[in-house]
Amino acid sequence: MRYLFFLLSKYLVLNVNNITTDVKFAYISASFYVGSLNEFVRVKSFSGEKNVIAFLLEEISSGDTVIDIGANIGTHSILFSKKTGSQGKVFSIEPNNLSASRLRDNIELNKLNNIDVFEIGFGEKNKEERFSMGLDPSYGKSRIIKDSIHKQLTKKINIVNGDEFIRDNKLKIPNVVKIDVEGYEYEVIQGLRDTLNNPKCRVVMCEFNFLGDEDLFKKNGFEVIYSSKRGFDTHRIYRKFNTK
Repeated sequence: MRYLFFLLSKYLVLNVNNITTDVKFAYISASFYVGSLNEFVRVKSFSGEKNVIAFLLEEISSGDTVIDIGANIGTHSILFSKKTGSQGKVFSIEPNNLSASRLRDNIELNKLNNIDVFEIGFGEKNKEERFSMGLDPSYGKSRIIKDSIHKQLTKKINIVNGDEFIRDNKLKIPNVVKIDVEGYEYEVIQGLRDTLNNPKCRVVMCEFNFLGDEDLFKKNGFEVIYSSKRGFDTHRIYRKFNTK
């Protein structure tokens, strides 16, 4: 079995530009490029997040604006795009240039024109941070790091305040926000205080490494409508019930 996995992984890597795989998620069909065994598994399994994604998709309506913070190769963004439709919009935030490039490939593959990709990171303050990198674009554990032990595996990225970025680029206030930033949740949430306080922002999905970071959601009228745990991570979906 291990040898079979090795052969499959080698075949996929050698044919990175030629292999696509189709997935059907509930009633949504999509196609993705796969260039490694890890990427193939990520696309097919949705990183073990099928239940939370299915729940979140039910909260997205046609014409919604969705912001995907930590979009990776676009498994979530592509589904959001198809659910929100031609009248909707998806803003994909992904600082890893390898992942962002693959995301753009997947957008083109699915012939979508309602997704914009921004190769930056969101945070509380505008600054540079050092970002861990995997060689595989689908590597899902890229994160902001503070030490310099493995500098050869990192790159500098631009972090921007989310509220300021939305205002400065005249983006629509998102109706739905997804946050998956591998331990950087507090900074991202703090940088989106105005957005989260806006009545138009009604649903947030966040993967937490530390649940203490969720207080800001509660302060802005959000209530937990879904919760699940996978390993050390907790997925929660919040809905704002006092929107007008």
